[in-house]
Amino acid sequence: MKKILVFLGIGILILLIDLALNYDEDRLNIFISDQEVESLISSWQLQVGRSPSKKDIKRIIDDIIKEEILYREALRLNLDLEDRIIKRRLAQKISFLREETSIAPPKSNELDKFFQKNLSSYIVPEKFTFTHFYFSSERGGMRRSKDALLNISDDDSPDSDPFMLGKNFVEKSAEEIRRDFGNGFAENFNNPVLGVWIGPIESVYGFHIVKILEKSKSYTPTLGQIIEKVEVDYFLEEKQKSLDSYLNELREKYKIVINPKYVQ
Repeated sequence: MKKILVFLGIGILILLIDLALNYDEDRLNIFISDQEVESLISSWQLQVGRSPSKKDIKRIIDDIIKEEILYREALRLNLDLEDRIIKRRLAQKISFLREETSIAPPKSNELDKFFQKNLSSYIVPEKFTFTHFYFSSERGGMRRSKDALLNISDDDSPDSDPFMLGKNFVEKSAEEIRRDFGNGFAENFNNPVLGVWIGPIESVYGFHIVKILEKSKSYTPTLGQIIEKVEVDYFLEEKQKSLDSYLNELREKYKIVINPKYVQ
């Protein structure tokens, strides 16, 4: 009986020594798949514009190995802990993976229901086509624009200044005009008189005289006219719903501890 216990003890000791010596053996094996190498070679070829030489391929593989070694050492040293950037990237990655979950194509009634629910976001706003002359504030813009307005004719152009956004604007919405020129400038398009030079109008850049040439009315398109855009929006919303549902399921598993003063 003693001999059996001795042999058993020796066996256990040998097993423990073996486990101790080979504990990290799997983690020290680096397997580089053909798919990964071929993917990087393809990306390299697209960037450089030619097929890689044997020397280039060796460099690509060496870079993979170097990156993998440094990555594993960083994990071994726990450098990923409490790193907000790494946490954010991993969170983004799992979000992207979850968003790629297959969403069934919508049925016609589902798409129509989605379209009706979000109808306001598909309204095409009224748009304006106009031309202008610009006068810099640094060069007496107010005075020069007044003089230009008094003397302008269809046969000649006033002595204006170059404008970085151009002279003619075609089918711009009030929001686009507000974004490009500022609120004060855009207000002049509320009740426009077409085909008449008006001004001086001040923008965030200086002063202008403006002629509004055309105004198109706002309208609501039919589903058939913008079905491709509606389908894209539908898929985006469904993906977000899927991600939110997944996150809520996961949240149930966690106990959140936070200072009460930060909880609204």
